[in-house]
Amino acid sequence: MEYDFEKLAREIVASRLPELEKAPEAAGEIAKKIITAAVLSTKGRQEARVTVAGVCRGVMSGMLLIDKNLPDAAVKVLQEMHAVSLAVHLDPGDLMTWGMEGIAAVCGLAGVETRQNVATALEESFMGVGPVFSEMCRKAEAGPAKARP
Repeated sequence: MEYDFEKLAREIVASRLPELEKAPEAAGEIAKKIITAAVLSTKGRQEARVTVAGVCRGVMSGMLLIDKNLPDAAVKVLQEMHAVSLAVHLDPGDLMTWGMEGIAAVCGLAGVETRQNVATALEESFMGVGPVFSEMCRKAEAGPAKARP
């Protein structure tokens, strides 16, 4: 059984952030809180990778729905992975990779320019992740079955 944290994250973002000026920061905070609680509560029943990617997909699709800044949101979400790693005792690099998988799935829907802007923002904030993220976007475009963990 898969827990649908993607839908929960999307609904929280879409309902709470439309009027918020600092929506990207709030999106990062929402991702951190949901991932931390979800990973801890589903240990042994759902892979952390599925949970993290799903939450990030949900947060980013919520941001896309309310027409907020996706590059800034992607950076803020990934910046929270260190705090998540301390709370759930998982490698921050793994958490970032799984988060990027979820973000890449949404960027494919947002268009080429947005995808490039997200990749640039991620590379500027986390040196070396731009090419990794771009490859994830290519895989996501190949089809949802291949993109999801």
